[in-house]
Parts: sequence; C-alpha cells; structure tokens
Amino acid sequence: MTSPNNEFQLILGHRGFRGHLENTLPAFKRALKYADGIEFDVRVTADGRLVVLHDGEFKADGRNYRVETVTYRELLRLHPLGKLVPTLNRVLELSPKVMNADLKDPNALPPLLEELERKNLLGRVIISTDDPKLAMRAVRECPNCRIGLSITTPTSPVRVLTKTGLYSVHVPIDVARYIGARGLEILLRLYHRKGLRVWLWNYRMNELGWIPRFVPLADAVISDDPGRLKRFLSLKFNRGNTGGGQNVGKR
Repeated sequence: MTSPNNEFQLILGHRGFRGHLENTLPAFKRALKYADGIEFDVRVTADGRLVVLHDGEFKADGRNYRVETVTYRELLRLHPLGKLVPTLNRVLELSPKVMNADLKDPNALPPLLEELERKNLLGRVIISTDDPKLAMRAVRECPNCRIGLSITTPTSPVRVLTKTGLYSVHVPIDVARYIGARGLEILLRLYHRKGLRVWLWNYRMNELGWIPRFVPLADAVISDDPGRLKRFLSLKFNRGNTGGGQNVGKR
C-alpha cells in the first residue's frame, strides 16, 4: 500500500475491532484477516493471571468489581463478556507479526515482561502506556524492549519530548481538534526528528476523514476497523500512483 510520499508500513486492529466484542479472540481473528497486527489492553487478576481487557472496572449483580480484585475464574463468571475474556497467552497464540500490548495496570508489567521473554516475543511486541512513569520504569527494567508512550492528556505531547529511551509515541488524531491539522503535522514531524516512531490511533474522530492526511507521517495506524481503513487507503493512494517511495522511520 503506497502513499504519495512513503510506503505505508503497518495497520493494527485497535482492540482487534472496536465494538462490543473488542479485546476478544473473535475480534482479533477478524482483524488479522486485514491487518498486520493487533493492539490489545493488558491487566492482571487477583490470582496473577494476565488478561486482555480495556476497562478496569465492571458491573455485575448490581455491584462494581475491579479486575485486580477478582480471580480469573471469578472474572469469567462475573464479567459481561464471560468466557470471551481472553488470557494474554490465548492472544499471543494468534502469532501476528506485530503486537502492541497497552499496559492498563502497573502490576502487569513484571509478568508481561516475563511471559514475552519466555516465549521469545519481545522483538515482536511494542509495550505502551499512557503513564510516563510506567513507561520509564519499563525502559529501565527492559532496555531492549520497544516502549511506547500514548498521548491521552493535554500535557502528553510535550512530556514525550522529555523522555529518553522510548521507541514510539502513540498519537490520537483527536489532537487535531486542539492544535489543528497543520499543528498535528508539525508535531508528528518533530517526533520523527527526535527519533521516535509515530503510531496513530483514534479516540472519537472519523478515521476515514482524518487518517489519510497523516499517513505519510506515520509508521503505523492502530485502526478501529482495519478492513475498512485498508480498503480506503488502497483506493486513495494507489489510484494513479505508479511509483514507490521511502519509509518514514524504522520499525
């Protein structure tokens, strides 16, 4: 898939496919029909099991529960998704060529590193978080890992520039709402000059309306609907495009 200025590198499924079944094996399997890899959220249960879930709190039987306070067996029984809540191991078994494990619980970092190292998967996984302190802890504990910092607050874009040892910055296209499209382009170029890979993702924006503009400045896109985005980009950038290009950054 080629854009006017670079060969677009990676598309990952955001929680597989965003929606009711996000972060489940069906969503990941569907995403991998179109995408190069998957993004997923990692938490740890009270009995130390690594599970793939975005929200740390859920409601069942009229009560609120937190993932870290229930065992894995209790989680399967109580959570609205039931037995569809996958363990990390079940997701790793899908073996995509690239994975983005988004840490939602600091306590999940040590067992995550241990499991990835045991399975010899550190080279295929980018570990990300929106917590700068946790990101720096991950860099210290695993200097050879690829660690990314996600932008989720107004101060995050600047904080990224003060951190060393990061592999990537994960930028929501929603930033354009605050600094404009031109401002976002400048920001992405700045990150590349600092040696950071740029991974775009979406919070509440229209992917097809915004992502294509920034594709030449991205190393990867974490897409809510990778099948639709891939088809759209192929039509947009291959129409009348006869040449290749150069990659922006390295994987």
